Formats: sequence, structure tokens, C-alpha cells
Amino acid sequence: MNIKTVFVILIGGESKRFGIDKGLIKFLGKSFINHQIEILTKISKNIFLSAHDNHQAQNYKNEMSNFDYISTILDNKKILSEQEIRNPLIGIYSSFKYLSNTDFEKAFIISCDLPLIKYEVLKLMLEQSINFDCCIPRWKNGYLEPLFAIYPIKKGYLMAKQNLKLKKYKLRELLNENWKIKYVPVENEIKKYDRNLISFLNINKEEDLTHLKKIIQKNNLTIMNK
Repeated sequence: MNIKTVFVILIGGESKRFGIDKGLIKFLGKSFINHQIEILTKISKNIFLSAHDNHQAQNYKNEMSNFDYISTILDNKKILSEQEIRNPLIGIYSSFKYLSNTDFEKAFIISCDLPLIKYEVLKLMLEQSINFDCCIPRWKNGYLEPLFAIYPIKKGYLMAKQNLKLKKYKLRELLNENWKIKYVPVENEIKKYDRNLISFLNINKEEDLTHLKKIIQKNNLTIMNK
């Protein structure tokens, strides 16, 4: 992995449907966050959690007792002039703001509700990001995966700051037309490394967990890879 790239896991959502933070949900014997950290650590220990507040950050630290090298970035709410928002953009903005004062150049943003990201897909994305500002998966229908994408930290910070001030919260609008962007085809490229595309199966409700278990059982998939 390029030492100038850092992993950032967004954990700041409310998880209203589950009643607990999605990253702390247990699946196949361990929490989502531990599934993710185990895979990411095989590539790099440069990993940050983007949390809403100290209380949430502490809950995750308690869960990740084996990963004491992971740091936390809290939502920077000074930019919000009105009521508090719980949107991924504030977590991304806060992370970029903090990381812009480090030597890291790019951030691989990952949502905590993608418990079974594949090592091979991570490696592919990192390889594809070379010589590009941004690297993002794109489906045939044009849908993007902004919460599994690599962004330029300083340029991303400026865009996120501008969008928050304009109340433009859609993550697609984080992309700047002047950036050099690499769109990675999901069906034609990523599927070669993740046949069932479980890297993109995000969990929003109980039925999603049941669906994911069925896919694993049906295809006799192993969870830990590499």
C-alpha cells in the first residue's frame, strides 16, 4: 500500500433501524468493525475511525481491544450553523480536515456497514488509484460507491467544506470535475476478485443480515481471505 494513503472507517451514523451502532453488530462470531479491521490491517495499520462523539468512539475502542493502534477522529461541528446533522459528509469533512495536517495524501473512505470487504478488492482499488486524484467503483447503471472510494485529502477537504456550507449533502457532489478520477467498473472488473460482490453488501436492516448469510452459505464462502 502507498504509505501516503490512509484508511478511514465512517462509524458516525445513527443506526436507528438496529438500535445500536451498525459497526458493533455481531456477525459470524465477531462485530462488523472487527471483520473490517482484520482485513485492512493485512494491508496497513494506518487506520482511523471517524466517530460522531467521544461516547461513540469509546464504545468502539472497547470493542477493538486488540487494535490499540487505531486512532479516532471526531466530527468537527463548528462548520454547522444550524441543527446537528448525522450525514456521512460531516465525517468525511472532519477526517479530511484533520488529515490535511498530516503527511497522508489520500484517504480510502469505507462505511462501517460493509462487514465483508474483500482483501483483493482493496488491493485492486489501491492499485487503480495510482496517478489519479480519486478512485471510485461504478456500476453499469452509473451508480457510484462513494463510501468505498479513495479521495485526495486536501482537495476533498475543500470540496466537503464548500458542500457543507451550501447544504449539498449528496456524496456524489463531493467529486470535482477538475479531479483526475478513475472509475472502476464493478461488474466487469471488481467482480473478477469478488464473484458475489459481498464487498458492497451494506447492512441497513435485519433482512440484509439474513440475505448475506444465505449468500455465504449458498456459495460456501470463506470470510477471511489472504
